[in-house]
Amino acid sequence: MKTFFFILIGLFLTACSTSPKGFSGIKTGMTKSEVLSLAGEPTEKNHTGIAELWVYPDSDRTVIFRKDTVYSIMTSAEARMDSIESGIKKTGKEIKEEAEDMGQKLDSLGRKLKE
Repeated sequence: MKTFFFILIGLFLTACSTSPKGFSGIKTGMTKSEVLSLAGEPTEKNHTGIAELWVYPDSDRTVIFRKDTVYSIMTSAEARMDSIESGIKKTGKEIKEEAEDMGQKLDSLGRKLKE
């Protein structure tokens, strides 16, 4: 009976030490190393050009980094897709505005060269 009791205590302690790390402590602005210490290594890392996504499918979470700090934490696949789509639209708009601005500058330079 004592042996069974010690085995039970050992299993309990092992289970506590290997329990999955939580996401409740992850906040925007945290560094990658802080996220690693709380959530562990992600299953997948994706780079979108403006962001890096760390995917934790077992917890149904994706941590989004911009400039090496947590920008957002997504909690479902649908939310991740909405966020990515929104980011792409915003980036496209910014590129369009930059291109229009550059076009105006080139047009102005062309007129000055003609004069």
